Amino acid sequence: MPQLAKTLAHLGDASRKLEHKELRQLNDIGADAQAEFWAAWQKIDPARRREIATALASLAEDNVEFDFRDVFSAILQDSEAEVRTAAVDGLWEDERLTTLRRLLPMLADDPDDDVRAAVALALGRFAYRSSLDELPARVGKDVRQALLESASNLDLADEVRRRSLEGLGYYVGDDVTKLIGQAYTSGRQPLKASALVAMGHNLDARWLPVFEAELQSNEPALRYEAARATGELGAAAASLLPRLLPLAEGDDSEVAAAAIWALGQIGGEAARRVLKRLAQSDDETVQQAADEALVELQIEDGSFGLI
Repeated sequence: MPQLAKTLAHLGDASRKLEHKELRQLNDIGADAQAEFWAAWQKIDPARRREIATALASLAEDNVEFDFRDVFSAILQDSEAEVRTAAVDGLWEDERLTTLRRLLPMLADDPDDDVRAAVALALGRFAYRSSLDELPARVGKDVRQALLESASNLDLADEVRRRSLEGLGYYVGDDVTKLIGQAYTSGRQPLKASALVAMGHNLDARWLPVFEAELQSNEPALRYEAARATGELGAAAASLLPRLLPLAEGDDSEVAAAAIWALGQIGGEAARRVLKRLAQSDDETVQQAADEALVELQIEDGSFGLI
């Protein structure tokens, strides 16, 4: 029995505990081994396949030295939705165009909403690269169209639409602006939160009044997303510093972390003074966030090592 098939036979034995040393044997199997892998993979019980796929995704997230991309690419076609979701999640750092071409049809055709939502998030990373001109123009257009169709399809689950909208925000155009506005005024908080994410990705100063309003929202989730979106605009959002400062020193740790990050992105002396004070906080989380934001400021203004 070939070594890869033997490894999968051991992993597939549900009576045995999954061990990292065996999972690691699937590291960098190579595209040429995908057919052999897939033939052996299909012999494993569905429940065990779900267990293995989830463990591999977790292992890949925690250990960047492992490369399971060829495994994850192969199991994108698994019959189990949980396996496909884990595969998409496991491909979070995969920037190959071959992977993109496999993901694109899944956004429209996969029967499971969780899988589609995961694919939308993955395509958002390619959309970001497109906004930096790191993708061929025709490929960027394909990503844009897929996200646009998904975000505008009212028959889809909100989770799929909102994740599609977040990625779509990296693109410009009246159609994008219209969809963001519709989501924001939908009356459904998850869609509204994703509209704020998309506005931040959009890097358009037209959204500043929206950010100002939501930084004062009664909903922590909306304050959080508004703070993150404000930071995305960098120095262009300097007028909102008075709204961010109380959030950075507030009691909600997640909102505070987002506001602190935004201060580091926007910069300026007022932000620097607040960040220096917060870096002395007794709260370790606040202290770390402030330190990281100060480093960001140092890099931006060329004063690294001078603060």
